[in-house]
Amino acid sequence: MLAPQIKKKVDELWNRFWSAGLTNPLVAVEQITYLLFLKRLEDIDLKRQQRGFPSIYAGKENCKWSYIRQEKTNPSHLIEVVFPWLRELDKYFSRASAEGTELASLNNRMADAYFQLDPNKGKVLSDAIDTIDQLFARDGGSSAAQDIMGDTFEYLLSEMATAGKNGQFRTPRHLIRFMVELLDPEPGQRIIDPAAGTGGFLFSAQQYLMRKYSAPDNLVLEWDGAPHRTDAAGASKAQYKAIHHGGNFVGLDNDRTMARIGWMNLILHDLTDPHLLQGDSLSKRDGKPELAELLTSESYHFVLANPPFTGTVDSNDLEKDSKLFPRAADKGKKKDDALTNKSELLFLWLMLDLLQIGGRCAVIIPEGVLFGNTDAHVRLRRELLSEHVVEGVISLPGGVFQPYTGVKTSILLFRKETRRDEKQSFTGQNPRTEYVWFYEVEEDGFSRDAKRNPRPGQRNDLWDALVKFKVWLAEGRSGTELLSKTLLQPSFRAERWRQALLRDTGDKLTPAGQAFSSLADTSMWDGQVWNLHELFPELPADPRAAETQVREAASKALEDLVIRYFAAPTRPVWQKWSSTGTAMDVEMSRSEWQKAIKVPQQDFNRVAREVERYFEAEDGPALPMWKELVREARNAGLSWHERAITEAPKVQFGEHEPVADLAAALETIAREVAKLDGFDVTLRSLAIDQVTPLTEAKHWVVPVRKWTRSEEWQSDDGTLKGSHDADNGQVRSQYVEAMLAAKLYDENRDGRENAGRIKRTFGGPTDLRHRPERLDDDRLRGRRQHRQAGARVHRRQAAAGDGDACRHSTTGTADRTNGLGFLPQRVAHPAEYLARRRQCLGQSCSPFAALRCMPVAVCKSSCWLGYAIRQSAPARLRRPTCSPHACRRRLKRIGCGTSCRRPMAVEHSWTGHW
Repeated sequence: MLAPQIKKKVDELWNRFWSAGLTNPLVAVEQITYLLFLKRLEDIDLKRQQRGFPSIYAGKENCKWSYIRQEKTNPSHLIEVVFPWLRELDKYFSRASAEGTELASLNNRMADAYFQLDPNKGKVLSDAIDTIDQLFARDGGSSAAQDIMGDTFEYLLSEMATAGKNGQFRTPRHLIRFMVELLDPEPGQRIIDPAAGTGGFLFSAQQYLMRKYSAPDNLVLEWDGAPHRTDAAGASKAQYKAIHHGGNFVGLDNDRTMARIGWMNLILHDLTDPHLLQGDSLSKRDGKPELAELLTSESYHFVLANPPFTGTVDSNDLEKDSKLFPRAADKGKKKDDALTNKSELLFLWLMLDLLQIGGRCAVIIPEGVLFGNTDAHVRLRRELLSEHVVEGVISLPGGVFQPYTGVKTSILLFRKETRRDEKQSFTGQNPRTEYVWFYEVEEDGFSRDAKRNPRPGQRNDLWDALVKFKVWLAEGRSGTELLSKTLLQPSFRAERWRQALLRDTGDKLTPAGQAFSSLADTSMWDGQVWNLHELFPELPADPRAAETQVREAASKALEDLVIRYFAAPTRPVWQKWSSTGTAMDVEMSRSEWQKAIKVPQQDFNRVAREVERYFEAEDGPALPMWKELVREARNAGLSWHERAITEAPKVQFGEHEPVADLAAALETIAREVAKLDGFDVTLRSLAIDQVTPLTEAKHWVVPVRKWTRSEEWQSDDGTLKGSHDADNGQVRSQYVEAMLAAKLYDENRDGRENAGRIKRTFGGPTDLRHRPERLDDDRLRGRRQHRQAGARVHRRQAAAGDGDACRHSTTGTADRTNGLGFLPQRVAHPAEYLARRRQCLGQSCSPFAALRCMPVAVCKSSCWLGYAIRQSAPARLRRPTCSPHACRRRLKRIGCGTSCRRPMAVEHSWTGHW
């Protein structure tokens, strides 16, 4: 919620560094970070001296910010004097003296600090120092002032429009806030981001905690969820201290510059001793005690991250802990090699390792992680589902990371349930995850093109997903069914805010100070940002209503003032031409009147311009309104007088109260108009309770394991018959217990590769290289032919009337499960229906698009390919004539992948799933 003038100053700062040759945004931000740290350092040293510690500037007084400001046109002073001292700053203070200040976490961060501005660019440095003084003037002030500094630095970072190395880019802040709210942390719980960048997840978590314990009457949320006026009034002293304790917010980034910028970002967001360090989270930890301590297994309550998507890691530099990163083989040449070197997969294993039991994670991942079919992908998904609880998958719009990348991404949410020492010991047991909740976000409040323009007040699926995810956690499937056809949104309102600042950094009156410093009560004018209604209770909160009210009153007052002010020079002319016996000459009377009002008109225009000092000169709405009102009132008043002159014999010129002090009169009216200065914002309600009906559900719940229905099964005592309850269709718990007691799974002995998979006697393959008994060589050849010739095989066998072959092939396909091979015969999971290998080549067709049309059911007809079709599909699509072409027509009709070369989103020959 930054004022436009602040944003303009930041833009000017960018432009100055750009024109000076610092065209790399990361380098420019780094130089600004150095200057900002030097500015804060002098205040930090004053606090240390008040505690009895010696100054860090002893013998180096020329390194103080106050001295730097005197030498602001001399970059050489910074390059040759200040920065050599800054690189050795850790030598000038002890750990005890740094406690409670930014110096406590300095940790040699400035050891490689160099000022890169050209020594000949003195004017650029001077402008930069002046701008930094103005932007970050309220050092150590109130929480609201801290918010302004933090928001200013965040806006500065948002200008970094180029991606960094290994896929680094800035995560949109509204997504970060959404993910933090999904996890709902508490004060004192430790949070880590192993790929922290500029620290967005960490300070957003702290902001959320401040918001969570703030008084609802005081709290304000912008349309995108950004909190303001967070006071944490409901937090205890211990909770408040924990909210601001940097040790609870840990971050690592491999880039030293990014880590330094992120550290400063956390400081400006009022975190004490922030633990954001430079370090490679995936690398070896030998000889790195600080890194090893921060990455201690099972030591965090939450992980929030957006790790690099497409990076690869040097296998030789990877941490060798086999319980952290799985090995490619248990023995042989590859026993010491990691299963994969893909960073997105390695980060997920790292996050699992960092979490405590019951700890939760929200992470942005490319959808390839969800649906990839390499051994590493399958093993990771199997571990997540079998040994932990996958709470949800939220698919994000394709352009959410524009302009950095167009990669389709999702938010994966899971909870750790198995200790690292007990991994892969679930043979013969139920998987921890029973159901997975899915949600597809189509609108996130921003345009989906490369510009990503904000769309305040319009539909935002993130709010709907937030409510429904919490309902899913609290009430399970029953709760999600109740909300399936509703879209929940907050209410929005427009307000006008202004920074209530009477004096600037040079102790000069601001435009607001010129207008309102003489008010009887200026306690509200404390530099914070306030609503116009709060500053001026007589104005309505709605900016349009406030403008209408002020415009009507000011217009009437100005017109009356103009008539009164010009009455004095007009009256003698009117008296001359209104007297009897004088022949009326319109042009002559008008000419005499214009000469009479010439000087008064010049005085009026001059005074009207002088009172413009009450208005914000740039981007404020009040100044244009004032100019318009003055022009209209002057024209209307002078027109009234002109008519009185040109029709003098007919018009009575009444008595008008003279204007004793024109300047005072205009100032009074101008103050009323100046109250409208500020900037418009769209705010949202705290409650998300606005309901809109939906024609199609945006979320769905998928079972990880679906038990095959058996009408012949009955309990030992004969009281229950049939594996599923006839009333609700749910599998009976007694049936599940009986199947598990019958030992459906191969035991994990002798290192057999098929350990944990369905036994052959229950219809499952004992090994992927073997086929079920029901599937002979002819059927296998038929399946391979289909992969080469598409639907031609189906048509040939259908024409031959080989219905039995159709059924056998479908059943065999369902049984040939890998990945989660320990699941009973039928696994109803989205991955079973997704495009694989050659199936879907169009970029506009995604797995989630396919799920909308075919989420659960398999066609019950004799379709040889077993294409999945929604149960609610027209009957003609579920009759025995079902074909690939029918599926294709169905998919095209609902708009799934119109540019897809082969828009059938399922494959009979899938080889793995979650």
